[in-house]
Amino acid sequence: MKNLSMLLFLAFSVALLSCTSEYKLTVYFPNHDFDGKRAYLTNYDTGDTIDSEIVLEKQLILDGNVDSAYFARLLFENNRLDLVIEKGEIEVEWGDELKISGSVLNEKFKGIVKQLDKFEQEWQRIALAKQNNEITDAEAQQREDNRKTNLLNSLFNYYLANKDNPLGEWAFTQYVIEGDFTPSELELVLKKVPERYRSLKRVQKAVTNAAAREETSVGKRYLDFTVKTSDGNVEKLSQFAGDGVNYTLIYFWASWCASCQKEITSPLAYLYDEYKDNGLRIIGVAVWDNATDMQKTIQELSIPWHVMASGDKLSEPADIYGISGIPYAILISPEGTVVARGLNGDALIETVEAFLNGK
Repeated sequence: MKNLSMLLFLAFSVALLSCTSEYKLTVYFPNHDFDGKRAYLTNYDTGDTIDSEIVLEKQLILDGNVDSAYFARLLFENNRLDLVIEKGEIEVEWGDELKISGSVLNEKFKGIVKQLDKFEQEWQRIALAKQNNEITDAEAQQREDNRKTNLLNSLFNYYLANKDNPLGEWAFTQYVIEGDFTPSELELVLKKVPERYRSLKRVQKAVTNAAAREETSVGKRYLDFTVKTSDGNVEKLSQFAGDGVNYTLIYFWASWCASCQKEITSPLAYLYDEYKDNGLRIIGVAVWDNATDMQKTIQELSIPWHVMASGDKLSEPADIYGISGIPYAILISPEGTVVARGLNGDALIETVEAFLNGK
């Protein structure tokens, strides 16, 4: 009987090994500045930490077994890299331009990202043309609507072409996030996809965000939230918004967000300097960040307006307003009504100035 049990155990072990494959992820850094720092490999959808390791001699090495390919996110300092973990040796060159090689799906993903970059470049071209008065506001809006439609169509097509691998899950997740769908629109979209897509945590979060955006849409009264600061004090949005005198610009951001910092040093700084004594109050809200990094960035950027920041990675304010990405701005009237949301750059400046000037 012992021999039979041992044979069954060996057979089970062999079967188990046959279902798993080994992977090795090697990240090469340009210098020794990263040595001694820890990087984390997480599941892209759930955020769960899968593995972590310390950088040594300009290299990070993570290896293990993978039952089936999955989409992951590598977190390092304030940087992140999305990639597929699958059988084989995956190599990443970490620099101004991240380069991934060594596996079939990552090579395919690299091509998808390259194609999607053209939509980001188009957004920049539209903003520049508008800034230089080369196109009217109506023409800019038309071009932006076309850009957004083409982006969504591309993401959905990438999903259709990759239904059976992790790239499909990634593309569909981006589709529902970028779409800014209403709850009813999103319900129709989800009826057409497999059940496993509907159960993705990021997709479920998109459903929750859609409902929150509708509840806090333009014309609705703002919703209050509370932030417990790192020194133990408690602040509420209602301490700053809807005072009957000032418009309040709520700015959601994080220290690790490069786009956020760009907005702070340009449109927000301009609006603050021009209108801080003329009907506008700016309040920053730090989300998905830690207190140390946030305070350091506030000092580095010399941010003059108040920032509501917690001692942990605050998410509740973003959840209440259905915000899935930052930077994100919401303008609240003196009476406490949401009058604009989701604008940035010149569009944010023009909108704020229009309300302040009674237009």
